[in-house]
Amino acid sequence: MQYKVCHQNEFSDPFGADIGIMIGDTLSPEFWILYMADFEIPPTADDIELMGMLISHLEQVDDLLLLALLPEGLQCKMDIFYQWCQVNFLIINAIKSGISYHGPAPAIMPVFRFGNSPVALLMEYVYVGMHFRTGNYRVFSSLIKPHIVEKAQKARKTAHAVLHVESMIGTLPVHEGKILYMGCVDPHLIYGCRVTLKTSSQLFDLLFDVQKAFFRHLLGLSKTSIKAAIFLETGIMPLQFCWLILALCSLSYFLKRPADTYVRAVLNESISLHTQGKCSWFGDLKINITRVYADILLSAGPDSDMLGDFTKIITNEALRWVESELERVDKRSYLLKLHQEPHENGGSKYCTMWLRQYLKDIQNAQHRKALTHLLSGDHPLAVVHLTWTDNHRIQVPHDERVCQFCKRAVETPEHALLEC
Repeated sequence: MQYKVCHQNEFSDPFGADIGIMIGDTLSPEFWILYMADFEIPPTADDIELMGMLISHLEQVDDLLLLALLPEGLQCKMDIFYQWCQVNFLIINAIKSGISYHGPAPAIMPVFRFGNSPVALLMEYVYVGMHFRTGNYRVFSSLIKPHIVEKAQKARKTAHAVLHVESMIGTLPVHEGKILYMGCVDPHLIYGCRVTLKTSSQLFDLLFDVQKAFFRHLLGLSKTSIKAAIFLETGIMPLQFCWLILALCSLSYFLKRPADTYVRAVLNESISLHTQGKCSWFGDLKINITRVYADILLSAGPDSDMLGDFTKIITNEALRWVESELERVDKRSYLLKLHQEPHENGGSKYCTMWLRQYLKDIQNAQHRKALTHLLSGDHPLAVVHLTWTDNHRIQVPHDERVCQFCKRAVETPEHALLEC
C-alpha cells in the first residue's frame, strides 16, 4: 500500500508500508508509534529495572502495558496516562482494561481507576497474544498454563477442521495434508515457544499430542502405533526440537541487538539471574539444550558466533532421537529401518525423517494405508498383536507368536505375505 503526506497543499513522495492490521491500514502501527512518541512517565522507585534500564510502560501499537512494583505506583502511572489521553484526544476504555499482579497479593487490594471509572482485577489476561495467570506463581509454567491450554485447544480444533475436508474430497493425501498442517496447525503449536520453552512436560504434551494425532490420522495409523513412524515417514520435525530451534534463533537475534535495547537488557538480566543460581529464561534454555545435545555449552557471556549452525546440530539430534525411538521398539520397527528411498543417481538409500516416495506414488488410499500399517508394525499379525497384555493374557514371548495357519514360524509380515 502506498501513502503520501499532505501539509499545507504540499505532498511528499509516495512511500510504502507492508505491515499492519487486517482491514488494510498497513501504516497503522507506524502512526501509533509516532502518535505516542511524546508519552513519558517520570522515573520512579517502583519502575522495573533491567540492567540499569528503567521500564514503566510498553506499547504494542495501541495495546498498552503499565508496569509498577507497588499499587500506589501503578495508580500514579494510570493517572499520568489518563491525563495524557485527555490532552491528546484519546479515550480510555476502562471496561476493556484490566489489572493483574505477579507475586504476593497486597493485604488489602486497592481499587484502581482511570479517572472515575474502576478497572477490574483479572485472574487471567492476554497481552500480544500470550495468556498469563494472575497470582503468586513461582514456576513460570504455572504462569503461562492458560496460554498452552488455549493454544492446544485451538490447534486441535484447527486440525479437526483440516481433516474434516475428507468428508468432501475423500482421503487427504499425505503431501497435501503436511502442507495444510504447516500452514494451519503448526502456527498454534509454536506460538510463543521462543518465550515459554519446554519447562513442563505435562503442558508440552498437550501440544505434542495434537501433532502426533494429526499425522497418525493422515497416515491411517492407530493410537497405539509407534510415534517414531510418523516422523520417519512424513519428514515432519518433532515438536520439541522445533521449539528448541526457534528458541535458539531468538537467542541469536537477542545477542545481535545493541546493549541499549530492551530485548538485550532482558537477555543480560536473564543471564545475570542464571549466574546467581536463580531461575531464568536463559537457565531454562540451557536445560533444554542439555537434554538434547550436551555439547552446546552456553557460557554466561555468549555471543551469536559461538552458537554456530545450531539448526543443523538440533536437526541431527532430532534424527538421532527418531532412530533411538526405533531401536526401543525394534521388534515392530525393523521394516522401517530396512526401507530405502530412491536416490537421484538411480540407486536407493536409507533416509531418516523423509516424506516417503510411496506416500506420493500410491494413489489408492486403502493400499497406501495398508502398506504404512505393514511397515510401521501397526498391524494385527501375531508378532505385534501378542505383544499387548490385558486382564486375561500375559505377554507372549516373541518366538512363541507363531502363525495361526502353519503353526511353524513367527507370524511376521514377510512370513504372512511371502512364505505362508
